[in-house]
Amino acid sequence: MSEKKECFVCKTMAYHQVDMDSYLSFYDCPICGRYELSFWEEKIPFNKNHLASYLAYHRYEGGDKIEHRYNTMLNKEKCDEYKQDFNSGKNTHGLPVHMDNDIIESWYPRTFSDRIDHILLYLNKRMKHVGQQVSLSLQELISMLFVDRYEIDVDKFSHEYENSEERKEEDYIYEVEYMLRYLSDTGYIKYNAGPSTEDAIDITLNPAAYKRIDELQKNSSYGRNVLVAMKFGNETLKLRDAIRKGISDADYIAVFIDEVQHNDFITPELLKCIRESKFVVVDLTHQNNGAYFEEGYAMGIGKTVIQLCQKDTRLHFDIAQKNTIMWDVEDDIPKRLANRIRATID
Repeated sequence: MSEKKECFVCKTMAYHQVDMDSYLSFYDCPICGRYELSFWEEKIPFNKNHLASYLAYHRYEGGDKIEHRYNTMLNKEKCDEYKQDFNSGKNTHGLPVHMDNDIIESWYPRTFSDRIDHILLYLNKRMKHVGQQVSLSLQELISMLFVDRYEIDVDKFSHEYENSEERKEEDYIYEVEYMLRYLSDTGYIKYNAGPSTEDAIDITLNPAAYKRIDELQKNSSYGRNVLVAMKFGNETLKLRDAIRKGISDADYIAVFIDEVQHNDFITPELLKCIRESKFVVVDLTHQNNGAYFEEGYAMGIGKTVIQLCQKDTRLHFDIAQKNTIMWDVEDDIPKRLANRIRATID
């Protein structure tokens, strides 16, 4: 049974229910969307500030429309199991979308300029028409602008995920005002006075913002997404995890097409992911025709391709001369792949 309760992340009133069989808490929050965390909230293994922004930017909204997806800290295998149940008509668990600390930290912008780019794209997504006004509450502004709600003191607590204390409201309101003034002073937005705890802020994007958004959307490889081409299946789960870790360790985000939520046919979505990737990683161990196709397409549009292959695998002659990371066991991959990325990618 659902009840009204403060959202664990942003403290906005949200619908909440507990699954005592799995010890998970489910929230449907107007700011953070639909998400699921451990019932023992003090043991959440995330930086709460980063989690708040991640959920706001990746939220699945409930309300009046039908939405089966939700972010969850369930492991990837369980999410895949529930997805198969859903696709076969058994809608007991909906469509869980796995998130973990590596995913959140890889996504979280490292620089101030990256934050500004994310903010502009977020605002553009919220506006259906050019020049439209959007009203944002204080809590949504905090998450959107990457303002910290919590102090993180790793010396005070024994575990990093137990180290959050809520900041004073006047402190984070000041920082929200600072970010809004910066966006206004640079010519990106217009906004009314504020913010306050009660009143929403009305924001309009200026032409300079749309110019920057056009630049970002035309060449979205400015970001950290990396399409991974490989054979998918139970026998390659360890390989997938090793590649994901290597990409994450280099501060990029691994994208596997079977994890991407979309309503299109698979091929157009796959090609779109390649175009939007900073670079592409391909593992050719299993002589997968799809991986060869994806590498060829990526190279054809000028993307850098990092090639992996298990030792003693015979590569096609067209690419056999390409500098390839030859691995013996999957545990070899993360360090070698991360080092190659750092050495060859801007």
